[in-house]
Amino acid sequence: MGRHFAVWAHLAAACILLLSGGSMAASRRPAEPENPANAKLMKLPAAERAAVLAKSVGHWCIGTEAFPMGITISGRGAGLAYWSLRCADGSAWAVQVDPLGEISAIDCQTFNENGAGKECFKKF
Repeated sequence: MGRHFAVWAHLAAACILLLSGGSMAASRRPAEPENPANAKLMKLPAAERAAVLAKSVGHWCIGTEAFPMGITISGRGAGLAYWSLRCADGSAWAVQVDPLGEISAIDCQTFNENGAGKECFKKF
């Protein structure tokens, strides 16, 4: 009887370890893919960050506000960072920054309509 109790005690301890480890793992967020270009942007002062992103829109845009929306964690776009940008003329843009520093932009209306639930000036 003592031997069976020892086996059950070990099984119970193993289950507790698995359950506690499982609950800890479930509460962790997936790691963000690396995006060195985005990391550099995050370190810039706000005005300089808006100016850098405004270049992707065109020479007429004077960036007044840059808002980090997030980085795509999985799928084909994993590692792509997205920013919202407002220009001095009031136009708003969704800006994509790839890990190598390539930047592209589309207007926020188009992004909101086609962004699979993502919207400008909102975190994902």
